[in-house]
Amino acid sequence: PDELVEEAYRLGLPALALTDRDGVYGVVRAHVKAREIGSKLIIGSELTVTDGSTVVLFAQDRTGYANLCRVITKGRLRSEKGESAVGWEEICSHAPGMIALWGGDQSLLVRDDEPDVAAHGLRDAFGDRLYGMIARHQREEEVHQEARVRERAKRYGLSLIAANEVLY
Repeated sequence: PDELVEEAYRLGLPALALTDRDGVYGVVRAHVKAREIGSKLIIGSELTVTDGSTVVLFAQDRTGYANLCRVITKGRLRSEKGESAVGWEEICSHAPGMIALWGGDQSLLVRDDEPDVAAHGLRDAFGDRLYGMIARHQREEEVHQEARVRERAKRYGLSLIAANEVLY
């Protein structure tokens, strides 16, 4: 995490959003490095949902960080060691102070089934802080996934955001 922050700064990026899967493990090292070099760090997590899909949440402020930690803890406490899963209702009830990015390989937004229930719940909870996420990794299936994200984002009234997933 500290090397990612340092490299982003070296490349002239004013901020870096760092997410772990179902946790905030790299936050301390990243935060220390960001403070040391004067870079902005945005903290988040890619959460696994009970239906096997994922959503990315970012803390906007202290309230958001506290809510992010609370929802992660709920998923961890009920799961086997090394596992985690939270329900859509838990994510939605912890929405204050957070931004949600919905998209990527494991997202309901790209699956064949219609994600109406999750979409309406997320939209109600996050409002204009919910984005359809498009990330490209130069894989053939992404053309179809991106088209589906674009179509569903339009249907659900979501703005689109391009994200670069560094999957380490």
